Amino acid sequence: MSGQKKLWWTLLAMAMILSFSTATASAQGGGTLIGGFDVGPGGLPQTVPWVQTAGNTWLSKIWSPLVSYNEDVSGLAPQLAVAWEANEDNTIWTFTLREGVVWHDGEPFTAKDVKFTFDFVLSPGSTFSGPPQAAALTILGARAYNAGEAAELAGVRVVDDLTVEFELEAPNPRFPFKLVDSYILPAHAVNFAPSEIATTDWWFTNPVGTGPFMHEEFVRDQFWAVVPNPNYWNGAPRLDRLINRYFEDETAAILALEAGEIHFTYASGDVALQLGEKGYTLHQGPSGVTNYFIFNYRNPVFQDVRVRQAFLYAIDRQAIAEVILGGTAQVVPCLGAFPNMWPAEYNDYAYNPDLARQLLAEAGWQQTEPIELVTYYSSQFHMDAMAAQQQYLADVGINVVPRVDADGYNAYFYTGEGWQISYRGLGNNPGNYPFQFYETGGYPNAVGDTGTLMGQSFPELDALIAAARQEADPDRYTELLQEICAFQNENAIEAYMWTALRFGVASTDLVDFYWFPAPGGGPYEDHPELWAVAE
Repeated sequence: MSGQKKLWWTLLAMAMILSFSTATASAQGGGTLIGGFDVGPGGLPQTVPWVQTAGNTWLSKIWSPLVSYNEDVSGLAPQLAVAWEANEDNTIWTFTLREGVVWHDGEPFTAKDVKFTFDFVLSPGSTFSGPPQAAALTILGARAYNAGEAAELAGVRVVDDLTVEFELEAPNPRFPFKLVDSYILPAHAVNFAPSEIATTDWWFTNPVGTGPFMHEEFVRDQFWAVVPNPNYWNGAPRLDRLINRYFEDETAAILALEAGEIHFTYASGDVALQLGEKGYTLHQGPSGVTNYFIFNYRNPVFQDVRVRQAFLYAIDRQAIAEVILGGTAQVVPCLGAFPNMWPAEYNDYAYNPDLARQLLAEAGWQQTEPIELVTYYSSQFHMDAMAAQQQYLADVGINVVPRVDADGYNAYFYTGEGWQISYRGLGNNPGNYPFQFYETGGYPNAVGDTGTLMGQSFPELDALIAAARQEADPDRYTELLQEICAFQNENAIEAYMWTALRFGVASTDLVDFYWFPAPGGGPYEDHPELWAVAE
């Protein structure tokens, strides 16, 4: 950061603080909280609803979806909807809306706004994109309406002011999860065309939402300031002002935090731990991305479970997580990145090189050439991890050679050709489990008869996935995810390593502040109405 720019920000921060000081007498008295809410993997500076692939931590401060993730992304939390239920075959979902909600300009929120939102974003010529688009297009008639082949959107119906119904083109027992980042727009206040969703300045000049904060000031590439919504349904926020400040990179945000210019930012693991030692408050959680070895079963040696288990026993995953990765990763028993996806009991494959050698001997392991460990990861974090994995495996007689192919990886990985073992990451959470990666026929273009990425089918796993896909009861669904985890763990379908922890760092003067590293920034329930800055 240049000296002139730093001085500018220092003066601005002082002005913000002074502004807060004069405002506290008449407002909630919670102070001004300045954060780098769009720093890090979950952030996306200056994005807007209906085109966003991340940045939801900030967007949800102004706009609201029907439902969001809960605090730790293990389930859903009510937002504009307070209840939801499906018909018997999960093709029609009925949402009961929260009573008494008003928009920032005082107009009442009703089911007509929900209907308007989906009619609007699905209109022909709409420039919506990303995850919200994918969810909307599963609504009955959405594709035809969006293509201009239907006069109206048939799949969203207003039942009454507080009830709205979605009919889907196919059964989906977890459709509400698809709506977490679908922000509802005001029918009376949107004054731009669907073709301008991605380009209109409305979002930054006179936006109207139902979230806990209302737009106050936006300066491109600098900051976005909001003030409390006195009519927020969870209660008026305690803060007097909330500011999202933009940074060129993480380092600039950390410098601003240490200079006292901001109260919060994302920080990579090693930096976060250093700041923790200096007294800053750490907020941490699983990234939701599991790192693992996927074996290519087209090579017969990987069809022997003893070989796959030997890989796990050979690598001291806990030591790598604690020492090499500095305590910034959590070892996992299966693909599931979150503990509620794990069974009560599982094999932890604790480091046991003697058992690894025994299993390899029983399997008749003989290796004449090195096996490439191909990956698209090029960060120091993963390079250090792979170097350690290579050493551990060599100690038991498995010779692997890491190969980074960041540019070409996707061109061949999904065909099943050109790789033996891949070290990769796969994002997942209870509402968005990547069943396709395991199902027979999940990747029809993959080489071989099974249509699986790994080149082999597992009928028992297929049955569990089929049951989970159609299970509507949340508790039973979670049990099925745990049973899938147990199968993956017992059979070492892949060699599961860890999920990286992600960190937010906050100054100690924040009160009741909460942050979680949700994929895409959530949105998740973080109760911003409770946040405050201590005097």
